Amino acid sequence: MSGFIRHTSLWILAAGFSWATVILASGPLRALRKTSPFWVYWPSVALITAGFWHAAPWVPNAQMGALGFLAVAVVVGIFTEIEAWGVSRGYAAFGSLFALVAGAGVGFGAWCRSLKISPVTWLTKWVEGSVVKLKELNPALNFDVETVVNQLPSGLIVVGLMVLAIAVVSERTWLRLLDAPEGEKESVRKWTDFRLWDVSIYVLMTVLLAAFVRHDVKAVSVIGLNALNVLVVLYFFQGMAVVFKAFDFFGVGPIWRMIVGFILTFQLALIVAVVGVADYWMEFRNRLTRRPMKPKAEA
Repeated sequence: MSGFIRHTSLWILAAGFSWATVILASGPLRALRKTSPFWVYWPSVALITAGFWHAAPWVPNAQMGALGFLAVAVVVGIFTEIEAWGVSRGYAAFGSLFALVAGAGVGFGAWCRSLKISPVTWLTKWVEGSVVKLKELNPALNFDVETVVNQLPSGLIVVGLMVLAIAVVSERTWLRLLDAPEGEKESVRKWTDFRLWDVSIYVLMTVLLAAFVRHDVKAVSVIGLNALNVLVVLYFFQGMAVVFKAFDFFGVGPIWRMIVGFILTFQLALIVAVVGVADYWMEFRNRLTRRPMKPKAEA
């Protein structure tokens, strides 16, 4: 019975996180999918989504919460399903993000068609409204609405990447709360070993050229900027993996990890991304774990 109570409490907590923050629901959902059978997880997702959707008269922004919960649950669920087949995390992430983009695109397109409105027109109006609110808070801000609209696809992928990152980084804590079997805990891979494929550095160079070299092909610039946004986030994750691997090596305490991690995330994110790029050549983590050579014995 205690296991049932723990799982039920975590479902409620995941629902609350999705309504308040969206992406923080990924940690509990990751643990729930790893410890729940297929026939429990997915019907529970459908039930909570429907409950959120029909709670609109009583709960503010309930329908947005329902969509957020469904999106996070699907991304985390598909990621975990693919990973359970023995596929690498990179391919599992690609599959789950593809499902997110495809599902969001089809759903949004169908909704716009039912309203008989162009998706671009609706997005432009929505972005303009958000920009007006931001300028009221900070008049110095200056946004090009068209540029923001063109980069919304990468924005969706970045949110999906953040969902997966939080799920992977926090899963050990949530598994512990569920009192998961030792086999589950041992199967958790270290996120500090995260490393992009080597070919990614050449993709980065290509998208930099596409995004910033002057030319008359607008589509190339748009694709380049979207790809650059995604790669910057991925290299930020790799940079953070390097930093926290160094924390492990030097035995940095949890309080300092939290403080430094907060500062790096919200103040120095681009510098961390540069560290992630430099790791391709410098291999910082290999240098940290490499044992010093023993001196040759004297003759």
